[in-house]
Amino acid sequence: MKVSIKRVLTISILLFILNNYISIPKVFAPPPPTPPDQFISEIFPNRTLPLQLLNSDTIIKFNATQFPDKIDIHFDANYTINNLENTTTISLIVPFSLDINISKSIIEVYTNNTEIPYRLFTVSPWNENLTAIDTNLPGFIERYPITLIKTNVTLIMNSSSVIRYNIKCTVFNPLDPVVPFFMIYHLGTFQEWIGNTSGRLELRTYGKQPIFSKIGFLYLTKYDVVDINGGTVAMCQWNNSQIPNGGIGVVYYGNRDDGFLIVIFVNMSITIGIAIIIILIIIIRKNRRKIKIVN
Repeated sequence: MKVSIKRVLTISILLFILNNYISIPKVFAPPPPTPPDQFISEIFPNRTLPLQLLNSDTIIKFNATQFPDKIDIHFDANYTINNLENTTTISLIVPFSLDINISKSIIEVYTNNTEIPYRLFTVSPWNENLTAIDTNLPGFIERYPITLIKTNVTLIMNSSSVIRYNIKCTVFNPLDPVVPFFMIYHLGTFQEWIGNTSGRLELRTYGKQPIFSKIGFLYLTKYDVVDINGGTVAMCQWNNSQIPNGGIGVVYYGNRDDGFLIVIFVNMSITIGIAIIIILIIIIRKNRRKIKIVN
């Protein structure tokens, strides 16, 4: 039984169309995000001392009500540090990498409710600031440039002090034409402290809602997401446990409906292109047959 080439090609076109359109889901699933270039990390000391981070309470608010024009970020963190030996003055550091205008941002540091001065350092492969920091920054070295908030703090012998960081900043036009906005809060610098620790982390999001994402949690493997007034919050905590390693963050994509339309447009273009090629092949073969008959 002979099957004409035309019939085979027609069936192939129909199968291609059915496969590309009927099977397309109604909700466009975004691609996985690239590794985050923007982050804020936990506090750490710049030299080895018998210091224990007893507790941390961190809240990061993302106001995306004017997304994609901007995202307002409010970082408010309280750290309770216990000094097990003699009274000492040390430098505490908070590293971050955000696409913000530092001069138009608010940065405040407090020790036991008293505001204290700080200095900002920019770390990159082209300067020597990193060598002045008596610690290693694993996982961050490739994410230049990094800004360090460095503060000198006096810790009294056998007592605890509460260090607070209050940072308000804005990321304008956060969406790259191809890459989404992905910011992580990293706990890796917790490794610089001795002993166990307790802590709580909240990521509060308002306006356009992101996708919550976590990386490298070795000990902390679960976080809860609940609705709040005007948005959602992702929460995780640890109690007198090993210091967690990894991070949790937010991923903001563009309009998913636009992405869905792009997928349909691309598939239609491919299908139409294949159909045109097949039709041209059929026409050429018919013309060749006519030429043979005439000859």
